[in-house]
Amino acid sequence: MPSPHWHFGIRLLHWLTVIALAAQIAIAFGPMRGPGMTMMNWLPLHMSIGVTILAIIVLRLCWRSSTQAPVRPTSRFVRFATAFFHMFLYITILAVLITGWLGYRPMPFMPPARLFGSLPVPLAPSVGALSARGFAFVHAKLVWIMLGLTGIHVLGALAHFVLLRDSVVQSMIVGRSNTASRNDRLIKPPPTSLPQ
Repeated sequence: MPSPHWHFGIRLLHWLTVIALAAQIAIAFGPMRGPGMTMMNWLPLHMSIGVTILAIIVLRLCWRSSTQAPVRPTSRFVRFATAFFHMFLYITILAVLITGWLGYRPMPFMPPARLFGSLPVPLAPSVGALSARGFAFVHAKLVWIMLGLTGIHVLGALAHFVLLRDSVVQSMIVGRSNTASRNDRLIKPPPTSLPQ
């Protein structure tokens, strides 16, 4: 039987993804655009957060494959479109992470970047005709696509919260939606008064 609410683990991984992506974007569009060697100084942290996001996404997809979303009274087309959009967003985030790694090449005589100050980042193998610079270019373009999809996702959440008022956002924050509560009330028989 489908659960009436999101599992706590799914919600936790969702908000960890949001926090990590926000930090990643802030670093990429902030200090990494500084002059001189500023970008190289921030690159280890940028890559460390990227690996963290990759681990969260993989764990989230594995967990999500064994759980069901809360049941809501929507059409089959809406459910399909929502699932397709979220899968496309996941794929885009993974593509951003992978192309970032494929585009990483340390400058000559520079030690490799270290993840969280300990593990050296392995160099990616050469793939096809694209050079590391080419993958870095694709990585930058995919970031903008990811930001666009994220914006659509946020607008969709606002529409659910402000216009539809169907507690979709609430179910991702506290786990249980008003839809499930209404269903419980419909199923639960009304109290009967006892004879005096």
